[in-house]
Amino acid sequence: MEEPAGSISMRSFRATSFVLSIALVTSSCSQVQQFSSSHSAKINCIAGGIVGATLGAGVGAVTKGDDKAIALGAIAGGAAGCALAMAYKSRLDRLEQIAARENVRLQTETLKSAGLGASDVGIVAQVEDQGMFPTGSAELSAKGRRQVTSLAEAFVGVSDTAILVVGHTDATGSAELNQALSERRAKVVARILEQQGIAADRLFFQGAGSSRPVADNSDPLLRGKNRRVEIVEVDDRATLMARLSSERNNPKYLSYGTSTRANATRSQAAAPPAARTGVLVGQTEPVKPAPQRVELREDARFAVDFGGVPVSTGRWELGSAIAPKSAGFSFIPTAHAADMPVVSCDQDLPRKSGEAVSLASGDALETRNTTDYLPGYNNRVWAQTVHGHLVTISPVSILRDSAAVGRQPFIQIVEQYSEGNRNASFKGNAIANTYEGESRVLYRVFLTDSPSPVSCLDVVFSKGSSQATDGVLIYPDQRGESYTAKFVPLRT
Repeated sequence: MEEPAGSISMRSFRATSFVLSIALVTSSCSQVQQFSSSHSAKINCIAGGIVGATLGAGVGAVTKGDDKAIALGAIAGGAAGCALAMAYKSRLDRLEQIAARENVRLQTETLKSAGLGASDVGIVAQVEDQGMFPTGSAELSAKGRRQVTSLAEAFVGVSDTAILVVGHTDATGSAELNQALSERRAKVVARILEQQGIAADRLFFQGAGSSRPVADNSDPLLRGKNRRVEIVEVDDRATLMARLSSERNNPKYLSYGTSTRANATRSQAAAPPAARTGVLVGQTEPVKPAPQRVELREDARFAVDFGGVPVSTGRWELGSAIAPKSAGFSFIPTAHAADMPVVSCDQDLPRKSGEAVSLASGDALETRNTTDYLPGYNNRVWAQTVHGHLVTISPVSILRDSAAVGRQPFIQIVEQYSEGNRNASFKGNAIANTYEGESRVLYRVFLTDSPSPVSCLDVVFSKGSSQATDGVLIYPDQRGESYTAKFVPLRT
């Protein structure tokens, strides 16, 4: 039907309304920038405004449907988006001022959405524990209480965001002990925030223990950086859920292991060539070690020769295949994924992290775990022969949601399988951790029974084709030295 002469079409009016809202947002951002020395403030405001305008226009269309509602929704949404982006910038500035005043080691970052405009959806403040808590205690020191109380000032005055406090420890002690301790510490900090005027129903706490290291746990001078409290503020509970999901199996935390023993790969790599065995890079013949007296370990009877080479002679590169996910919060640029340092399972231990808990109710935040599996990883048996011995992982259970482990596996070994033997010589329980990338999952398995012919396994699974694309197993020889052998299992 033709429109009356002199009228503006509905499509044109909606477009004009949306453009007008963006212009108003841009104008207001320019005025806001006069009070800020950061050029990024204006950019963040515009990005947040565009997203807010888009969402506001959509709400107006759904609730009212007329052009006026769409225009008003776009303008209101744009203004709100800009205001929230500027509020986060203001919060970061305030946190840095407080940190300087209180002599707090603080690292901050802005969380950005993966959608249109990559707008700011939250902030993260990592507070290094410099005597904030006494060793092994969840009781704040006098200095720690003063520091947390001061930092709380930056979060007071906002009523509709969600705040998560995460406790982190180093890897000394068991994973279970560290998780429980870090959760108690996080709750104490959340209580301080509440006492400073932040509503309890906005506050959540979580104990990540030693599962997310940011420094080398094997170095006594560096492992202290892992003892920290993380304060995360995001737009709303839905964004908080997305943050929790992205952190649960984030491969960025593979840069460092959770073992406190010295890095054997690093220390042995520095030894003179005559002290090494195996095939070295650029050589075709094995390096023969000098004759030496062999001292067998007490459980040497459990040793199985998988035909591998010492861990110190190889370069562990499986982690480079785990490119970061493109959706959600991206912490590692995809272009630099291959350069990300990643430790092997030999430098790691099973990791344990707790759930986020509401400070108001004491209930765990719903994480939406399902029993929907990644295709082909629904409790199947995977196996492969290594140097004539059959190694079986059963079951391999990987959920679609965050590639979480559905059921823990056990490992079975049949020695001399290629020669006709069918009797298992070993069956042991295991703990699996997973790390999810864009198209692959690193499935890391630790044997919990000791002694064991195998220490751990790293397998890279494809998320789309139900196959293992790479993998290794690490095992001790008769002297207790770590060796590695190729292990790429097939689904049976």
